Amino acid sequence: MSATTPAGTAAAATANAVTARGLELRARGRTVFSGVDVEAPVGSTVVVRGAASTGKTSLLLTLAGRMKPTGGRLRVLGEELPARAGAVRREVALAEVRGVNELDDALTVEQHVAERLVLHQPWYRPWVSADQVDEQVERAQRALDVTAGTGADVPALRPREFVSDLAPLERMALGVVLALIGRPRVLVVDDVDALRSGEDRRRAWEALAALQRTSSRPLTVLASCTDTTDIRWHAGDDRILLDLQGTP
Repeated sequence: MSATTPAGTAAAATANAVTARGLELRARGRTVFSGVDVEAPVGSTVVVRGAASTGKTSLLLTLAGRMKPTGGRLRVLGEELPARAGAVRREVALAEVRGVNELDDALTVEQHVAERLVLHQPWYRPWVSADQVDEQVERAQRALDVTAGTGADVPALRPREFVSDLAPLERMALGVVLALIGRPRVLVVDDVDALRSGEDRRRAWEALAALQRTSSRPLTVLASCTDTTDIRWHAGDDRILLDLQGTP
């Protein structure tokens, strides 16, 4: 399966964030995905499209250095995988991926932010101040505010609201905000179609594009979905469509 780009996509780039050739993953006697070829320039968006059970999540986790491919060649941010998986994991962050890094329904937004800040501090500083958390929440909100001008207008995060009370788009936004705390070079967003509302899916795609445009350094996005109907393809967008098909 080779990546394709829509007409008008900008392809000029001096370096690739992801280069895969014949990438394959087999597990428990079955092929999860195979024959994946993709070249994704730094700052581009790779949209992995496929029906259920076509290996979309597994492919994203493989590109993120979290799963080990069983065949083919893969380089991410210039690092060979799986040999340099540790280096890749430091630069590639996951938004919420069900079954991998799920948000805790019993925690509030600010508690999740505090936990994530601790993870990015030295081991001898396993705490954060309320001021640090407030500053990070404000920074996240400023980032979300830029989506308003694109028509996405993602709702503001309420620091003391429990995750269990968040609307689906708010929950996805929180996952993205937490992933961006470490200032990664690549952001992984799995299953945009988990948003049941077509309007929410449209807003999510527009918000991701806005975050890329306003990032202080190039941000590559790897995202998956079943249907790309809700994506607005704009001339000049550096978006790459990678279709996955089921394997026996």
